[in-house]
Amino acid sequence: MRPARRSRAGMTLLEVIVATGVFAMMGLMLLTAFTHTGRMRDRLSARMDRDHQARTAIQRLSRDLRGAFLSAHTNGANPGQNAVLTAFVAREGMNGDSLELTAFTHRRLRRGAHEGDACEVGYRVTERRGAQRTTYDLMRRATTRIDNDPQRGGTLDVLAQDVTLFDLKFFDETTSQWTESWSTMSATGQPTRLPQRVRIILELKDEGERRRRYVTETPVMIQSMLRFALPLDWR
Repeated sequence: MRPARRSRAGMTLLEVIVATGVFAMMGLMLLTAFTHTGRMRDRLSARMDRDHQARTAIQRLSRDLRGAFLSAHTNGANPGQNAVLTAFVAREGMNGDSLELTAFTHRRLRRGAHEGDACEVGYRVTERRGAQRTTYDLMRRATTRIDNDPQRGGTLDVLAQDVTLFDLKFFDETTSQWTESWSTMSATGQPTRLPQRVRIILELKDEGERRRRYVTETPVMIQSMLRFALPLDWR
């Protein structure tokens, strides 16, 4: 008679197949969870970036609007010609509104620089060059010196990308109504005063092609034209 074989502990082929399937399902579930988490992180990061761009742009524009001013001073040597010209001009456009103004918001960053706190500032929406699709950005123009053309000159910076709406509304205290435009360089406009407050509407497109809108209002602190050291008319 043959001796009895020892029973050896092991797994059958069916058990190996079942265990392999379970591990594969667990690995697929973990991979799906990590992939979903990564996509969610990317979406939140892109959304936070858009929110940061919008907040930065609105804060910068609000600061310039609060510091906007007009001045009646002229060059003493040539009374008929303005050495510096201050203005506040807002127009409606097809891609978005535009705004050109003079403000007391410049910060001198270099020691000994021949600069003051007055500057020329402009905002407008322009089409991005070289983009694969039609894309618009909000640009800010700034120059450290005020000349006789407050609507040109200076350097350009991008404040916000993928802009779908940039709308400005101005509250006229004399009529107690909101208006779409404002011009101190037109006789039929508002040549000697600024709006009481400005409503800012900025809309950006996020990574999912959805539009996110940001709305705020800011006051204009100096609404009347500055006339320091000018002769008074007592008549």
